[in-house]
Amino acid sequence: MFMPKKRRKRGSEEVLVATVGVEPQVVTLTLDALLDRGHKISSVYIVHPNPQYPPIGDALKRLQKEREFYARKKLTIRFHFVKVCDNDHYPSDFVSEADVGLLLRVLYRTVADLKRKGFKVHLSIAGGRKVMTAMGMVVAQLLLDENDYVWHLLSEGALLQSKSMHAKKPDEVVLVPVPVLRWSLMPSTIQDLLVWDDPYRAIERQKELYQRQRWQFFNAFWQKLTPAEREVVTALVKYGEKIKALAKRLNRSARTVGNQLQSVYIKYREHFDLPPEIKVRDRIIADLAPVLATLK
Repeated sequence: MFMPKKRRKRGSEEVLVATVGVEPQVVTLTLDALLDRGHKISSVYIVHPNPQYPPIGDALKRLQKEREFYARKKLTIRFHFVKVCDNDHYPSDFVSEADVGLLLRVLYRTVADLKRKGFKVHLSIAGGRKVMTAMGMVVAQLLLDENDYVWHLLSEGALLQSKSMHAKKPDEVVLVPVPVLRWSLMPSTIQDLLVWDDPYRAIERQKELYQRQRWQFFNAFWQKLTPAEREVVTALVKYGEKIKALAKRLNRSARTVGNQLQSVYIKYREHFDLPPEIKVRDRIIADLAPVLATLK
C-alpha cells in the first residue's frame, strides 16, 4: 500500500501519458494537438515495451530527439520513458497473460503516481498494440476524474505513412476525446483507490465500494416501502408469480396485492428516476434478488 505525498494544487500542471509501439509520431502528433488547443503540457510519459526489438528501439530514439524540437520552440517539456518491465521480465510484445498483467500494472502505477501528485492527466491510447488501448481504458476507468482526458488520434493515412513527427497543417490531425464510463461513483472513491499500487487490488477495492454504494441505494428504496409492500415485494422477488398467485400465498385479496404492487412500482420509478411508461416488474425482481436478504 502506498501513502500519498502532498498534492499539487489541482490543475496546476498538465501531463501527457502516451503508449507507444513502432509509430512514435503518434506521441508527438497528440502532443502538438494538445498544445494547439491551449493545454500547457509540462511532461510527457511514454510507456513502451522492450527496445531490444529494433522497431521499438528506433521509435524511442526518434522520440528522444524530439526534446530538441520543442526546445527550439522555447517549450519546456520533459520527456520520461517508462519501461514495461519487472526485473528480468521485459517483453518486446504482449503475447501472454503475464505480459498484459505487467502492462496494466505499469500503466496503473504511472497514472496513479501522477494523480497522487495532483497533475491533470491526458491519457493517449492511440499508440501501440490494441491491448495497450484496452489496458489504458481500464486505468482511465479506475483513476481518472472529470478534470482528466482520454484521447484518440485520427489522422490521414498519408501522414502516418510519411513517418513525419509533426503535421504541416493542424487540420491533418484530429484529436478525439474518448468518453469514459468511470467505475468510481464519487471523487472520494478515486482517492481511496490511489492508496493502492496494485491495480488488481484497486479493482477488488473498487468492487467492494461499488457493492456498498449499490446496497445503500437499494436500501434507501426499501425504506420507502410500507411493511405490507415489503412483504409483497419479497414474495414477488422470491417466486416471480402473478398477482392472483401472490395474493393466495400472502392470504390477501388480488385487488389489495395489485394496489400494493402499483404503489411499489411508482416508488421504484421515482427512486430510480424512470419514466412512467417503463415497466419495472422484471427490473425489481432482477435488481433486488441479489440483495433482498440483506435489506433492513
